[in-house]
Amino acid sequence: MILIDTNVMIDYFHSRESELAAKIDSLPIALCGVVRTEIIHGARSDEEIDNYLKAFKTFDNLANDDYDWEGTGFVLQTLRSNGIQIPLADALIAFTAMKYDIPLWTRDNHFKFVQGYYPELKLYEE
Repeated sequence: MILIDTNVMIDYFHSRESELAAKIDSLPIALCGVVRTEIIHGARSDEEIDNYLKAFKTFDNLANDDYDWEGTGFVLQTLRSNGIQIPLADALIAFTAMKYDIPLWTRDNHFKFVQGYYPELKLYEE
């Protein structure tokens, strides 16, 4: 299973006939709540939201709980104390991938900063 970051999902939704879409459709893919939230937040119409909600059902869901919020806080604190700032949502995505011990497919380079302090974060190579 592979956890997909928001930026990859956006590319997926905008290029349904591409090699990226074919690859995602052929792999065991998971989403977490914050990725779904970010996708819906960026929707431009109710129709687009409906399409996203239908598509979300085709992917596995990785649930988050209180443990994840505390773990995300530790990740953010570790990075901040080393002079690195990343968005809360990205820290939660990274922590979720580590919790479930699955690779994260992202196109954001700042996840490499997380991996520098948390080598257990596996990043999926396209």
